[in-house]
Amino acid sequence: MTKPNKGFVSLYISLLTLILIFNGCEDPGSVGNSYIDEPTTVIDTLFLDNIAVENFQGYSGNLQSISIGKYSDQMFGDIQTTGLVRPIRNPNIPDSLNIEGNNFSLKLEIQLDSVNTYGDTLSVSEFSIYEITSLWRGNSYRLDSELTYDEGTEIGSFTIGQEKNIIVDLSDSWKDKYATYLNSDEANIDSLYQYEFHGLAIVPTGNTNKISFPNTSNSRFLILNEGMTDTAAVRLRNWAYNSERTNVPQNAVKTSLHSTIEEMMKIDIPFSQIRDKHQTSNILKAELVLYEDSIGLAQTLPTSHYRPDVNFINIDLATTSQKEFQYQLSEHAFFGFKSQDAPYYKANVTNYLNNLLFGQENNSEILIGLGSTSGILRSTSLYNQSASQQLRPKLIITTIVNEEN
Repeated sequence: MTKPNKGFVSLYISLLTLILIFNGCEDPGSVGNSYIDEPTTVIDTLFLDNIAVENFQGYSGNLQSISIGKYSDQMFGDIQTTGLVRPIRNPNIPDSLNIEGNNFSLKLEIQLDSVNTYGDTLSVSEFSIYEITSLWRGNSYRLDSELTYDEGTEIGSFTIGQEKNIIVDLSDSWKDKYATYLNSDEANIDSLYQYEFHGLAIVPTGNTNKISFPNTSNSRFLILNEGMTDTAAVRLRNWAYNSERTNVPQNAVKTSLHSTIEEMMKIDIPFSQIRDKHQTSNILKAELVLYEDSIGLAQTLPTSHYRPDVNFINIDLATTSQKEFQYQLSEHAFFGFKSQDAPYYKANVTNYLNNLLFGQENNSEILIGLGSTSGILRSTSLYNQSASQQLRPKLIITTIVNEEN
């Protein structure tokens, strides 16, 4: 045997000895184990039966986008949306652009959302533009707000195919009317503009079968000189959209959710039942599980048709005041998420349930919805208490129980 091999064997024996000594010191042995209770994890599934549908008219003014178009959705009914836009009265106009003699043209530039279209993405949609004849305010506008416009005089028209940026020529008569407010020196011109000049309605026409979403940050009016060599951008002062949904298919085992909060699911958590069973339990985790009709959603979309994705749902505690604001525009209590291929949403409601049982929370009603400030129309369908048991909404409660000898 060579000297290097002898050294390796000596080192191996020394290391083995140290390991045995170390293990002997760390091993708790049978004595320690006999005095420690092993915790037991218990998982209970509670199916939720006290479920109802709540309907609201959500806000649609001054959101991030507006909706224009119409679409016949096999699952969610026939939807028609009309866009409303009004320019600011005092845009920044360069000196090189003379507007006093009305020797300019006025256009509307519409920048569409680059990702989302609702409906037949390969179709061409048609629109007419009319002057609005009633007073409206963007901040308080809702889906069902009353609005009138002059259908007798078309201010402009356009189509949407595959392009994402559209520039629409507007009539000289409407341009001249706008110019009177631009060029006025009256002290009360802002008030007159507010109450007399109401902007434009973008109305879907023809065989339109999709809904598009103009981005309100990048959509604007354009003032151009006669030679179209100089341009002034005119931002939107107010914007909104009207929405009407008809011919909605009814299904007793499913509840629809919409980003417009037209329909939401209300669940009354069975507080007394949970308290009686878990009042002395250590709740490790509580999850709310809601199953989506993913098969139905897929089967009701023909080739080339698309619905904007829904990746999470909002969960709010029920309120008795400012419901539309709470469920659509304010911060939500918690969220339910789904993985890419999962047919259900799962929400961690551990803190809420512990507060309900052991803390100061006394509100056992929660609202499930898709309320959003984006303006993009999104919808999904969840199974309710009338579905088969494996698809019904449920609470999964995980507790720890210490076993006594």
